[in-house]
Amino acid sequence: MASDRAVGTPLKFPLESQNEIDFDGTSASVAVFSRRKPSRTCLADIEQYFRQPPPQFLDLELAVCWVLECLLKDDNYPSGLLQKLMREEPQLRLSETVLQQALDFLEQQGSISTYTQRCPSRGRPRRMLHLMPDARGQAEQLMSPWHSWLESHRLVLN
Repeated sequence: MASDRAVGTPLKFPLESQNEIDFDGTSASVAVFSRRKPSRTCLADIEQYFRQPPPQFLDLELAVCWVLECLLKDDNYPSGLLQKLMREEPQLRLSETVLQQALDFLEQQGSISTYTQRCPSRGRPRRMLHLMPDARGQAEQLMSPWHSWLESHRLVLN
């Protein structure tokens, strides 16, 4: 498999790189695309990174803590949890996939239940989440380490 581009010619796209790939002893030079951002161009760019760090995505354990914190206060619905996170903790993000994994985990543990609630401004009912009374104690125990983590990351990300 040969490349249409001669070796040494400039790359056409910023995410393109030239790589040698060996196919059963036959080596071919091909253009490979990467989603990785180009490296920083100068030290000032790195300094800017620390002044305005990118948001941090919550992993499963942290997402479970966020959900429990919200449900300790009041019942909520999944997209409401995402909106609340963006409003209250703008330096943090939570993907819908990880949120769903956290909800599935909590349901399997018997920590939360769901019910539907009709909303007058919407056609279809919302799937509401409710923290089970038996899980309240464990959820409250997790709040201390969760808030410690949150506080330490607020200092770093702000």
